[in-house]
Amino acid sequence: MPTFDFPSLVWWGLPLVAAPVIIHLINLLRHKQVRWAAMEFLLASQRKYRTRVLLKQILLLCLRVAAVLGVVLALAQPRWQHALGQLLGAGRTSHVVILDDSYSMGDMSAGDRVGETSAFDRGRLVVERIGGELATASGGHDFTLGRVSSFARAADEGSPPRFDLDRDAVAPAFVQRLRDELARMPCSQSDADPRGALAAALEALGSGAAAAKVLWLVSDFRAKDWQAADEMADVLRRITAGGVELRLVDCAAEGTAGNLTIERLEVAGGVPATGVVLPIDVAVRNDSARPVSGVAVELREDGAERPGARIDAIPAGGVAVQRFDVRFPTSGSHVIEARIAADAVPADNLRSAVVDVADRIDVLVIDGDPQGGSRTGDAFYLATALAPGAGAPTGLRPRVEPPRALATLDLAAFDCIWLLDVPQFDPPEVAALEAYAKGGGGVVFFGGPRTRVDVLNRTLHRAGAGLYPVPLAGPVDLGGVATADGPDVRVEDHPVVAVLSGQRNPLLDAVRVERYLAVERGYEPPSGDGLRRLLSLRNGVPFVVERPFGAGLVVAVLSTAAPVWNNWARGNPSWVVVMLELESHLAAARRRAGALEVGVPLEVVLESGSDAHDVDFLVPPVGTLVHQTAAVGADGRLTARLPTATAGAYAARWKRLDGTERERAFAVNVGVDEGRLERIGRDRLDRTLAGIPFRYDTAAALDPGSGTLAGVSLLHPLLYALLAILVIEQIVAYAASYHLPARRPAA
Repeated sequence: MPTFDFPSLVWWGLPLVAAPVIIHLINLLRHKQVRWAAMEFLLASQRKYRTRVLLKQILLLCLRVAAVLGVVLALAQPRWQHALGQLLGAGRTSHVVILDDSYSMGDMSAGDRVGETSAFDRGRLVVERIGGELATASGGHDFTLGRVSSFARAADEGSPPRFDLDRDAVAPAFVQRLRDELARMPCSQSDADPRGALAAALEALGSGAAAAKVLWLVSDFRAKDWQAADEMADVLRRITAGGVELRLVDCAAEGTAGNLTIERLEVAGGVPATGVVLPIDVAVRNDSARPVSGVAVELREDGAERPGARIDAIPAGGVAVQRFDVRFPTSGSHVIEARIAADAVPADNLRSAVVDVADRIDVLVIDGDPQGGSRTGDAFYLATALAPGAGAPTGLRPRVEPPRALATLDLAAFDCIWLLDVPQFDPPEVAALEAYAKGGGGVVFFGGPRTRVDVLNRTLHRAGAGLYPVPLAGPVDLGGVATADGPDVRVEDHPVVAVLSGQRNPLLDAVRVERYLAVERGYEPPSGDGLRRLLSLRNGVPFVVERPFGAGLVVAVLSTAAPVWNNWARGNPSWVVVMLELESHLAAARRRAGALEVGVPLEVVLESGSDAHDVDFLVPPVGTLVHQTAAVGADGRLTARLPTATAGAYAARWKRLDGTERERAFAVNVGVDEGRLERIGRDRLDRTLAGIPFRYDTAAALDPGSGTLAGVSLLHPLLYALLAILVIEQIVAYAASYHLPARRPAA
């Protein structure tokens, strides 16, 4: 179906096509018949060739009509539509364009055109061209533009979704405004998928009164964004069910190179206290089909460079972890940053972590011994293992209390809670313990002669609904004699005891267990219960078990801490190692800084009546100062909020009413899954969107030279045809006219 860039010229120029016919008729009217003999002879001769002459004249007239028509059409610049087709009809059409600006669109591995260095650059050119083509198309068009990150940020902040360009009529002036808006748009560091943007587009298209509606999704169509394929397909199905034309434009280049991503940077154990060595793990993922080697990791500590790390090899599609140690001399928030060399997607080559360091970490030890304070009791041996003394600083500060303290102390102030052979717990104590564990706390139970199994099963286990991991049958003697082939204690596959694993471990071989609390015979944990063994006895029964409870973990050691039912704590170094590893493992959830991703706002909760309401945020990468005033939210808390758009280390500073200053650091990182550059591919896309009508194009196919967006331009073919018509017209005109024969030269 042809259309014209300047249709008015067609209507004004078409009457000119009749000019050659009118001129021909006028020439016929000018003839006056005069009969004379010589002419009669000539007419008689002409009648013999009349048909041939008439055909030449008709052909000449048609050629001249075609020449005039060709000039008119060339000025109107015709196109043959086969991309937008009926979308550029005479009725009003509403276009909603969703531009994916997630950070995978920053893929710079295949930019080969001037002005196109990434998939996002190609996407911006596609959007610009859509607006330019619509401005010259017939009919009226409305244009709405939105970015994926804008809708994700609105959802995180709880604000209404907003388009970057609200519905506006497309006109020549609009094209420049669109071009300026696109030039200001950077590729974001968001990892949001298009679902939120598509839902907003559905609402926007439903509110319009246009005769035709078109939704454009300009994206790189990564497999990660289509993991929730059913939800995505459901949104698109509802869109097309309303008569909306769906256009998918793929901006990713074929043959995209692999990508390295810093997947993790976190404390791997230890106690975050001053002067204590902390192991830090940095994990790098290789999203490519080939292994890589010699990956250098640059490290910074509180903004200062420190010795880096080197990863020897990362398998294709795998992850490699390198560990390094840090030691902080002062308390407070400290920032660790890791960076690798820039590659296809630069956004995921930097990762930061905040480590909150204290002078000492408090742990609560609940002693079930009513006498307490004995140097032979459970509390003494456990406290000595957790805090051996100045010669071996661990950063831990055990606080020994009786069971009643559980209902009166603020348990959130403790890194971990250890309960040593407590006979029974009152309901307030049980409630406090369960609330602590559900909130992410770690709880350890030791058994012993004072443990009342019936009370424990009834109040703490409660048929699996309570805190205690397993139901108990009662104390049992291990019996038999440990041999060289069968030590009393066996190591299971668990990170706490990994340091003791091996075919033979002389430290564990020296442990003798005489008595233990047996688990009820035939007990099988429910599926998905999460029960794990750390240690077992030589008869195959559990010795130390773990089970999740809420966000926390609960461990049950089915024997005494003191060398009463076993000799583990009597001078055996493995006792200290396992207790410290266990404390670190259980407290990890509380120590782990909140995983903040780009787009999630920072929140600083202030104490009303103690803190000033003004908070200054330092925003990376250059430490820009942003001032925010706290307000009381729906939850009644006084909170200062700051939206995040860039990964890096943030800082919040505010003053208390007594004049002292407070500071808190935040680590904001990009979502690591966005760095997976696997494409969904056309075949998988067809299967995912089965039954949903859509048109799929690539950014290259919509190149300005391809003519596939608003139609193929017919100007050049028309000019060639016009030139041919004019040449043929001259030949036919020469053949249809009379010419004197050339005179022969005299002899």
